[in-house]
Amino acid sequence: MKIKTKLNLGVGLLFLIIIILSLVASFYVFSIKKDSENILKANYNTLEYSQNMLLSLDEMNADKEKAIVVFETNLIKQIANITEAGEDNATYNLKKVFNFLKKNKTDETLKSQIRQDIFEIMKLNMNAINQKNRYCRTHGIDG
Repeated sequence: MKIKTKLNLGVGLLFLIIIILSLVASFYVFSIKKDSENILKANYNTLEYSQNMLLSLDEMNADKEKAIVVFETNLIKQIANITEAGEDNATYNLKKVFNFLKKNKTDETLKSQIRQDIFEIMKLNMNAINQKNRYCRTHGIDG
């Protein structure tokens, strides 16, 4: 084989390797971006569930049964949406205190404890959103 042919094959092979590496890198970047979007969406969902629980807790004095159903629905959604470290403990504490509240619907100390647990869940998720946002900005990632 002539040197020119060997050089052409070598350059072609290097070009093929560059194309393959570019495709693999693009796949992984897209995958990471998709995972990040899903995690952020889960964090925003938790904030929405928390807000709904707080609103239903405030409505407990007016329509207890409806407020309990709304609260419980959002609590079930929150339990299925645990994504952050420490969120599981806060959520299960919330569930435990809520079960006590269902038995004693007028206990203001239980309502206060529930608010604290909800605020803890919200704080964990807002901190996670801010942390992921800072990470994306410092690493030049969109979304």
